[in-house]
Amino acid sequence: MHDVHLHTFLRPDHWDVADIWIASWDTSQPLMKHMAKFDWVFHQLEAMHETGAMTVCALNKRTGGIAGFATFDPARGVLLRIAVAATARGAGVANTLLDRAKHLSPAGLTADVPPDNKRAIRFFAREGFVPRDGSGAMEWRE
Repeated sequence: MHDVHLHTFLRPDHWDVADIWIASWDTSQPLMKHMAKFDWVFHQLEAMHETGAMTVCALNKRTGGIAGFATFDPARGVLLRIAVAATARGAGVANTLLDRAKHLSPAGLTADVPPDNKRAIRFFAREGFVPRDGSGAMEWRE
């Protein structure tokens, strides 16, 4: 596992978080010019934070860069986004981020998982999430 330190999102994290978010997009995302993608991500994060969500970042202690992040709304129990840098995949960063989200959302978490994203479905199932009502949502309860 990467040696990471978790911290609450700070304004300087914008660029690293946006890089990871954009890199995690698949071909279903709208095509945008390079800077428009960053503007869109910045706007989305700001809007989520204004409505009560928080973002936790995993800082790689060795490199100083952001290895991944999770954005969730602990009051509503919703995991909005989790993404890990390609260089940190398979090293437990997502598990660490999800553990923090679970800890801060003790009533439970719901994540919308596209039914064709088998990798994400397997990850959430390993982390104790179960499918909910055939909607593509998966939920975890303590």
